[in-house]
Amino acid sequence: MDIFKLKTGINPAYKITKVNFEEKTLKEEPYVQKQVNTVSYYAVCPKCDNPIQIVGLQKNTSESGRKPYGRHNKGDVIGLAPYSEIDYLECPFSNPSWVKKPGKRSPKSPLANRTLRAMRDYFDCVIKLLEERTGLRFSRNLAKQMLESYLLDEGWLYRQATLNNIPWILGESSPAIPLFGRYLYKDSALSQAIHTKCTDIALEPAAYSADLVQIRNKPGQFIRLEFIFCNHQQTIKGESMQETIDFWVFSKNNAGHVDTIFRKTIPIEANDLVNLIQESEHRNIQLLAIAKELTKNYI
Repeated sequence: MDIFKLKTGINPAYKITKVNFEEKTLKEEPYVQKQVNTVSYYAVCPKCDNPIQIVGLQKNTSESGRKPYGRHNKGDVIGLAPYSEIDYLECPFSNPSWVKKPGKRSPKSPLANRTLRAMRDYFDCVIKLLEERTGLRFSRNLAKQMLESYLLDEGWLYRQATLNNIPWILGESSPAIPLFGRYLYKDSALSQAIHTKCTDIALEPAAYSADLVQIRNKPGQFIRLEFIFCNHQQTIKGESMQETIDFWVFSKNNAGHVDTIFRKTIPIEANDLVNLIQESEHRNIQLLAIAKELTKNYI
């Protein structure tokens, strides 16, 4: 792998370079440890929260010219991270031929349970990131509806679920959701697509915000408009992982014909959520209360 982080949980990921490692760890224990005949360098895997060892930091590895990289350390690193075999086997970086398996993780997975607690503790930031990437305004009722689906389908146990992609697993675990009556950010690409392609739809200014418009049917007209999150892809290329998900808005007539109104492939970056959390000065108490109430029987 080509990225590392300093702690388990939702924390920033950094590119593995000599400069990054030294500046972020200050070359202190437990990141740098003297062994009998060598010095070892440790960090945390951003995908599975297991300890990793940084290879080739001070010199080229046996593969001529290869840059430093991280590989899993199959054992606890005291003071840094415990090792979980369950989560190692599910990690995209666990082997070069990794492919996503069907089914779900074991409920005993430390990463899965850490992910569910993060959903509870940062639910407002999860929803805010969905809004920023889609152009859709997520009301409290919609957010609650999606979290209920996530909990019923045990989204935190999805094999592809990590601490990095919590918002997108929330979307992926939800069935199709009607858009009628919902609000959009008026300057978003989503709003422009609906305005251009849906002649039976009126986008009416919101009474409480100049930045929003509401989806309404024009008098005497009706269109069934829905959205889903789908086509979640995780692909390993060399030491890196590329991850995307599609946000798809479509209309469907009585005959079952589907027309794509808007479809966007959203790149999922390792620090999207953690950056938003760090930048959020004001928390949404109402959304946090919803998450705390709904998850109390699962945590």
